[in-house]
Amino acid sequence: MSTKILYILSSFNKFGGTPKKTMDLIKHSSNTCYLYVWGNAYSKEFKEEFISSGANIFEGNYKRNIFKHINSLLKIIDKHDIKIIQSQFFFGELLAGILKTLRPKIKLVIAFVGSLSPTGYKKQILNLIYNKVDAFVYISKYVQEEKIKAHSKLKNTKGVIIYNGTIKPISTNKVIEKNKNTISILCVSSLLKIKNIQILIDCLIILLKKKYTNIEFLIAGDGPERKELEKQIHEKGLTNNFTLLGHKKNIGDLHKTTNIFVHPCYIEGFGIAVAEAMLEGKPIIVSNTGALPELIKDKNTGLLVNPFDAEQWANAIIKLIEQPDYAKKLASNAKQYAEKEFSVKRFVDDYNKLYENLTAATPSNVTAKNYYKMKT
Repeated sequence: MSTKILYILSSFNKFGGTPKKTMDLIKHSSNTCYLYVWGNAYSKEFKEEFISSGANIFEGNYKRNIFKHINSLLKIIDKHDIKIIQSQFFFGELLAGILKTLRPKIKLVIAFVGSLSPTGYKKQILNLIYNKVDAFVYISKYVQEEKIKAHSKLKNTKGVIIYNGTIKPISTNKVIEKNKNTISILCVSSLLKIKNIQILIDCLIILLKKKYTNIEFLIAGDGPERKELEKQIHEKGLTNNFTLLGHKKNIGDLHKTTNIFVHPCYIEGFGIAVAEAMLEGKPIIVSNTGALPELIKDKNTGLLVNPFDAEQWANAIIKLIEQPDYAKKLASNAKQYAEKEFSVKRFVDDYNKLYENLTAATPSNVTAKNYYKMKT
């Protein structure tokens, strides 16, 4: 039976994980899906893709004007008989909480898609909203633990862990030749402090000192740290070995031309780019913090290292270079694991079970313990 679901997003920015995952839910769902986007960022780039996915789209370009957003959202809810609202992040949760107060029969789902939590008055507001929520979704065990630390009342609330699902990143399917004389290392990440791209610069310096001069790092993504990173790359004479590519749509093409995938973030709620690299069958090195150890099992599906130890990063890269059979085995294991645990089908099926439970006449107790068994 189809359920009418309204998703609230801050933008169409598919470079971010949450819009991409929401599109997957809409595209592969048997439910009737409505999408309210309260900001117009990346509308030109990605709006048509959301329309093609089957979303009924509404745009509320009112910036932070809560009253105008609520007025528009209530019209959508009443006209289309919405049964479930799903949102995330502070402003989206605030809007959803107000809507739940005004339309209490609606089921409210809050998806925790990151580990960081607001403090001060925002935290107090969220505590009030969380009393009204019908189900919480955590994208990893790590996120669940961090959210409970920030909001102790969540420990005894209805919650479920649903790992993100994804597919191989977009590729042009062109035949692309690798430079056999170059070891290319790819990182797909926004350029934020917590993404820890700095450690890769320090790692490169160590590799060059150890005579691995045929190394190049390619960083696909953008963000506020770009200018500072560009400055360091230039000042340290690394322009031939370290390239900031900016946002790239055809990440699949980059995987074709690179040898190793790295992800040095030290506060990662999941790591969708890591899951995509696993599906691509790449040897992977990630930080041993956040949710990344839930994706990568050390020495089985990849290598885990201290996010702040450049020597460890360098040694792990050297190990994969010098032991190609070992690297291939890790990559093969990673691909098999991701195909099972991080598929879009599994992701959508888990959400559909949650939605069905919420709208059932006598819903069962939706808890992380009895609804979704965490894989180890």
